[in-house]
Amino acid sequence: MSKIHEVGKRSEEYVAKYLEERGSKILSRNYAVHNVGEIDIICEYKGKILVIEVKSRNAHMNYGTPEEAVTRQKQNKILKTTVYFCQENGYSLDQVSYFVAGVIHDSSGNPINVQFTPFY
Repeated sequence: MSKIHEVGKRSEEYVAKYLEERGSKILSRNYAVHNVGEIDIICEYKGKILVIEVKSRNAHMNYGTPEEAVTRQKQNKILKTTVYFCQENGYSLDQVSYFVAGVIHDSSGNPINVQFTPFY
């Protein structure tokens, strides 16, 4: 596994643990629909379904924010994938909120902070 993929995996683990520690129930990780899209984390928190796209950046690099990496095209894929998840699991789209979890990591790839930014 490449260093970039390792950092991404650590970031997803960090966000999942962060959410669980605050009372969220993880419903799915890396939920994918062939030829549609993939969602990093789907969880339930206080009756809402949270769809989380995890993006990470090195704290010492200056190449855009994690949130900027979630383009309109990526958001549309997430929305389409969410429809499948909700249909398969009996959730209403009215229950869903969408967030980018922007993880900042140190030069070794260890997560040091996360910020949640809503989209849609």
